[in-house]
Amino acid sequence: MNEPYRTYQVGASGPDVHHDTLLSNVAVVAFDDGTDGLIGNDLFPSVPVNKQSNRYAIIDKGNFLRIPDARRAPGAEARRVEFQVSSDAYFADNFALAAEIPLEDLANADTVFQLRENSTRLVVGNLRRAQEKRIADIVTSATNLGSGTTLSGNSLWSDFVNSNPLGDVTTAHAFIRQQTGLVANTAMIDEDTFQIVRRHPDLLDMFKYTSGGELNEDQIKSVFRVKKLLIGSAVQENALEGGTTSMTNIWGNNCLIAFVGPSTGMRSQTLGLRFVWPAPGFPAPLAAHTRREAGAGTKNVEYIQAEHYQDEKLIATDLGYLIATTL
Repeated sequence: MNEPYRTYQVGASGPDVHHDTLLSNVAVVAFDDGTDGLIGNDLFPSVPVNKQSNRYAIIDKGNFLRIPDARRAPGAEARRVEFQVSSDAYFADNFALAAEIPLEDLANADTVFQLRENSTRLVVGNLRRAQEKRIADIVTSATNLGSGTTLSGNSLWSDFVNSNPLGDVTTAHAFIRQQTGLVANTAMIDEDTFQIVRRHPDLLDMFKYTSGGELNEDQIKSVFRVKKLLIGSAVQENALEGGTTSMTNIWGNNCLIAFVGPSTGMRSQTLGLRFVWPAPGFPAPLAAHTRREAGAGTKNVEYIQAEHYQDEKLIATDLGYLIATTL
């Protein structure tokens, strides 16, 4: 005999039929956690050094740019010329950061957290951003550079009626050329200044038949008469952990006109350098490595550490001119 059909009552409904778990393919990272937008490496080329500290030679410009009387009387010796040399020192400090992951977390964490990947990204990214901050602090200080101007009032580039960005940049070029004979080839501006400059009426007027309402980067390079335009877009969190967020531009609101040399050899002609010491045993100048502590008497953790040895220095202040407080 066939069993009659049974009726089953489903007592669960709504949220009871699904219990929320973490998605395995989505994790929100609503901020720039990469280092693609950092420009410090472009502004300060690197030079490898074989000792953590040492001195480097500085050749004085005076006798090279001074024009001596080269006339020689019959029977007389040619006028002797010579040049002066001084030196300065560097010390490659060790910069290091580490992340610590309990082994229990590695075993239990959902894939979406990518503990190893994000921890590595955290320590390496923070080292790179710290370098960016150090270089920015060096070149956006009029005291360090010794040459520049601070804008205020009607001269701020955000004043579209009265300001004169092209005149300010022309003054910067003139200073560098008059002091060194070199023509500046690089401009650095922060992202906010870039957005203002590309819409400034004086600059737009120069391209009024070929451009719309905004200039592009190539047009700004043409106006500023530089081969390279670096746009500093990195930001930093100033609040302590748990405090109210306070974000600021690492590069402030500034414009730097500079000569950045293509080489760092025996004739280094560049505003600043990164003296990089590849420490013995390191596979690369910026190295990340892991170490695991497990077993009795240990913390049962995996360490991810990144570090490098470096000194960032202005080596030729006459090759930079700061236009500070652009906005």
